[in-house]
Amino acid sequence: MASFRPLKNTSTFRRIAASMWRRPTDPTIYGFIDVDVTETLVFIERFRAATGRKLTMTHVVTRAVARAFAKHPTLNAKIRFGGRIEVRDSVDIFVSVATEGGDLSGVKVEGADGLDLETVLTTTTERVRRTREGTDETYRRSRSTLGGTPWWLLRPLLWLSDVVSNELQWDLPGLGMPRDPFGTAVVTNVGGFGVDTAFAPFVPLGRCPMLLLVSEVKQRPMVVDGAVAARPVLRLCGTFDHRLIDGAQAGWLADAIRDYVR
Repeated sequence: MASFRPLKNTSTFRRIAASMWRRPTDPTIYGFIDVDVTETLVFIERFRAATGRKLTMTHVVTRAVARAFAKHPTLNAKIRFGGRIEVRDSVDIFVSVATEGGDLSGVKVEGADGLDLETVLTTTTERVRRTREGTDETYRRSRSTLGGTPWWLLRPLLWLSDVVSNELQWDLPGLGMPRDPFGTAVVTNVGGFGVDTAFAPFVPLGRCPMLLLVSEVKQRPMVVDGAVAARPVLRLCGTFDHRLIDGAQAGWLADAIRDYVR
């Protein structure tokens, strides 16, 4: 007979995940696009040489996603009160990061569609640094609250956070509960782990229509001028909320993101 015992020394995110998600019931659709980033890599190298700053593909994709949603503003939506669709006035992109201890967190870049690439880089770099050092107040307070909560209280506490942040739209960063915490879309880079193709689940607290994984740039066969050639290709893997985005609309976003990235 199988026996079980509690897992000790679990990360804060893992404890939150175990309490937050139920078995799958929500509608999601998935898809990926391959983007030839030959010119993008040249641009990144020139930017680094000129500024001495570490621009990455994540920064490029973050800005591309923001501009894609700005181009299609009706898709920048969330569902409240069990079924009412509301459109955001701002395009805010949440960039996920792994902290020193292996926990997951991230930073929300507000008004990302109106920022140039260097400002996106500056904003994310500074916020990521504070998050990893534990000096970001919102991150520190939310992790302190959730990390010290017994497992049997996590589900109701997360439900309350969802109500406060998304239904009531109260802004309580001092309690680790900012309004609309994940914004328009989530961008996560898994390329550093050598991941080729993967799709991530939605965080119920997020209420965003799209979650995009940025994979490792790899040499892949592409048709160039009628001939097959090896090119550096970025694979972008998307998870979409089918209540807000269908196949056609996902295609609109994919086309816009591809145009902005390459």
